[in-house]
Amino acid sequence: MDENELRAALRDTITHHPEPPPMESKSAIAAARRKASRRNLLAGVGSAAAILGITLALIPGQGEVGGGTGMQVAAEPSGAVQPFPVETPSRADTTPSGLAETKPSWPAENGGDATADSGQHFQNGKKLLTSVLGVVPDGYTAKSGNTTDGIPFRSHQSTIEGDFWRNMAAVAIGKGAGVGELLVEVSEPGNGLPKDACALTKQFWGRGGNCTPVTVGNAKVGVIHEGAGTAWAGYRHSDGTVVYVMQATSPSYADPTTNGLRPLAGLPLTDAALAELATHPSFR
Repeated sequence: MDENELRAALRDTITHHPEPPPMESKSAIAAARRKASRRNLLAGVGSAAAILGITLALIPGQGEVGGGTGMQVAAEPSGAVQPFPVETPSRADTTPSGLAETKPSWPAENGGDATADSGQHFQNGKKLLTSVLGVVPDGYTAKSGNTTDGIPFRSHQSTIEGDFWRNMAAVAIGKGAGVGELLVEVSEPGNGLPKDACALTKQFWGRGGNCTPVTVGNAKVGVIHEGAGTAWAGYRHSDGTVVYVMQATSPSYADPTTNGLRPLAGLPLTDAALAELATHPSFR
């Protein structure tokens, strides 16, 4: 984990949380690594060692991966890229002088931040992970356990984004000595994402790209490649539910210098198969 990844985790914690989020340290590291792969990070000051000490001090441990991952760096919204809901509650340090201080107000199933760590939405995240495990491509195996540096091979997360919820599940998949990733993100209706298949697909994590429309039955799906190692598909159901499916030759949190993971020789799915997977009924 490099200095930029640590700085990103620290910055989001300080900016968006008046109180430390209940996030397991290894989940925080995985989240920061995934975020680093999504966008360029702002330059900052200070050494990696100093930032690591502060970051870990802000992140108390928690038992189960998938719950309480409150920094939101693992499930940063597609579309308008921002790590928390558009309607983020007021923060105590922004209260006008003379008025009573206010603290963020989250649903009861959330543990003090935008991420569900209990209740129905937490279960929706777990269900999505089960669905992803059920569609691992033939010839590949779903990895279990952790990397050598303690990062889980399987994860899920459900976050409230203003007026709707977003679920994400990711699984490391292996073939031979290589390890890649299959990730699914589902946004409930009311997400404000475009109706056009390619316009929609370009919104995934704000990554843009050259889109190819693919027809799956009566459905129109967009597919985008980013280099030779990453591709994703985007599909909008008639009720407004949006599904993104991403495949990659390396996990989005991988740090080969630390855990020694080798990439897959190539992407597991063809464009047609990736597009078809985005329309899979189990992801709704």
